[in-house]
Amino acid sequence: MVTQVMISPNWFLTKDMLIHIFSVITLILIAAFSMRFYFFRKKENKNYLYFAASFILIAISFLWKIVTDITIYSDIIHTKKLGIFTITYKTIYAEKLLFVAGHFAHYLLMLLGLYILYVVLNRRSTMNHLLILYFIVITTVFSNFSYFIFHLTAGALLLGIAYRYYTIYRTNKRRLTKVIFISFGILALAQALFMPVKLYANIYVAAQVVQLTGFLLLLTAFVLVLKNGKKKSNKYHKRHA
Repeated sequence: MVTQVMISPNWFLTKDMLIHIFSVITLILIAAFSMRFYFFRKKENKNYLYFAASFILIAISFLWKIVTDITIYSDIIHTKKLGIFTITYKTIYAEKLLFVAGHFAHYLLMLLGLYILYVVLNRRSTMNHLLILYFIVITTVFSNFSYFIFHLTAGALLLGIAYRYYTIYRTNKRRLTKVIFISFGILALAQALFMPVKLYANIYVAAQVVQLTGFLLLLTAFVLVLKNGKKKSNKYHKRHA
């Protein structure tokens, strides 16, 4: 039994690691801005505390991805020809506990982070949330043997989050809400691009770039939310001074 890890163009291996590191930094910054906004307006909106927790989980999941990739760079590496492209296909046996644990942690923490975002934005049936949580755990287990399942589940959660922000945007017509909706839509698109990567190796590069773009756009939105919040607070204090 083997675990599929990644199919990546040889020339992209180092850049791939740098993108992961930059993604971690971006996610930590988003979490930090969420915490600042939470402490800034704690009584008005506690959702930002949950946002911070979810992005921290996703950041940690990418840290596990980095550690996992480092452990296999010097492990079992097969080079194959696919048309005019040379791709690197890495597999590792499931007996290697450290690798499997890291891979499992990456999948589980990523999906849990997205799950928290989804639940915060869709507070309806508790039973539905429990079923989704169960589905995430099962998906994580099977994702160790097929990355397709992981990206399919992550994409579904991201689409749900994007759709929720779209419905909010239709109500308030705010530009910031539109930016957040677009950013989650871009992240969902990235998951869709990851799924056929075994058939089209170089699409992995596009998927990574699209995913990073989504994170950066989301960071921009959170920075603007914090700035707007401070401006409103300053106006309020001036009126009541």
